[in-house]
Amino acid sequence: MSSTTVIEDVIVAPSGRKIGFLARGPISGRVVLHLHGAPGSRREQLLVFPDAVLDRFGIRAVSVDRPGYGNTDPLPGSRVERVQDVLEVADALGIDRFALVGVSCGGSNVLTLAAVVPRRVDRVVLLCGQMPYDDEDAIVTLQPAQLAGLPFLRQGRSQLIERMCEQTRTAHLVDPVAAFAEGTATLSAREKAWYAQPWVRDAFVADMQEAFRASAEGIIDDGLTMVRPFEVDVSTVSCPVRAVHGSADDWEPLPNLRRVLDQLNDVQLFVLEGLNHFGSIMYPDLVAMLCTEQTS
Repeated sequence: MSSTTVIEDVIVAPSGRKIGFLARGPISGRVVLHLHGAPGSRREQLLVFPDAVLDRFGIRAVSVDRPGYGNTDPLPGSRVERVQDVLEVADALGIDRFALVGVSCGGSNVLTLAAVVPRRVDRVVLLCGQMPYDDEDAIVTLQPAQLAGLPFLRQGRSQLIERMCEQTRTAHLVDPVAAFAEGTATLSAREKAWYAQPWVRDAFVADMQEAFRASAEGIIDDGLTMVRPFEVDVSTVSCPVRAVHGSADDWEPLPNLRRVLDQLNDVQLFVLEGLNHFGSIMYPDLVAMLCTEQTS
């Protein structure tokens, strides 16, 4: 019988902003704080950590709606400002130390948090981790549609960006699978088979629709942030960093991740040959192992 317990709630920060979170797994389990991709929500963790994995590895997974997504109020600004929501949730739940998992756009955010509060972070696990798009040479294999949008994002917020993001929101609320069709077309056959499973599709649709339920502000602010360099010196990250990434990822090119990992001291990169952006979340036991491994 599963010992997994679930708490899905909202806290109110001292500033008055609401922050949504989802906690699953054994109450006494090792805490893993999860930051989702763009778009995404706290419910993304259902794809990353199935119940059986939480029980088997003794993990208490706590995912936080990043600013502008799900139940969390928007917060324009730097990554340093935006990751404070994670600490608000951790403090409210009485969590002092934790591992961090960042999926896709959550990747640059968890590295930022590890640099800001090193005492509290045991380790970082990056899954298809997105890094800043501030090096043109490192992102030449990015999907053409994504590359085409970067010059507009670098110019700052505009009516054009707002209109395009609102159109993206509408499409995802109607049919997330169709809205993602262009991006998922380049997935490997193994990833497409995984993505076609009913439980995966159901979790994916629920995550996307929750992400955009309130507004398009999350995707707007993520877009404006991802084209900026890190606001912290990531070389100061002192905890172990483990990364799982597809060799054929054209949503987040591997060279863009490698150039950041090269600045870190205690790092291991697991490259999944022939896999694209969904590859790293297809192996939950590997992810759980990396979150809980013991280091000397």
